[in-house]
Amino acid sequence: MKQALFMLMASGICLFSAQMAMAQSAPIVVLEYPTFTGENVDGVNRDHPFIENANHSIKHKVSEAETLSHIITNYYGDSGLDLSVVKMAIVKVNKHAFVRGNANFLYADKVLHLPSLNEIRDLVLGKSAGKSSSSGGGRSDQIYFIGG
Repeated sequence: MKQALFMLMASGICLFSAQMAMAQSAPIVVLEYPTFTGENVDGVNRDHPFIENANHSIKHKVSEAETLSHIITNYYGDSGLDLSVVKMAIVKVNKHAFVRGNANFLYADKVLHLPSLNEIRDLVLGKSAGKSSSSGGGRSDQIYFIGG
């Protein structure tokens, strides 16, 4: 019985090895899908209002039970932009709308300024944004690590 089981396992291993050898010598097929209207190869939607006009910005009044993620998805969702960068830019520009600058604690009934692509770029590059409440580069904008 043990000898039959060993023979069965050995033949299974040989079969598996043969399949692996065939898989390694098989050609690889690469499929290309046509791009959709308004979408470029780099994933940025050229027809999105924030992309189409780099100075496009908008105001949004926060309703009760609305989160920053909902707002970002509604306005920037299909733009192709990195939404985590957009999130940080919105918090930076709208410090009055968040509890201690925390993106998870958004006040209801506050009016948010949703920054344009140029304003986001300026924030990333460290330039002072016209809508920002801080001048940038101050002591309160620094990150300090205390301890070891």
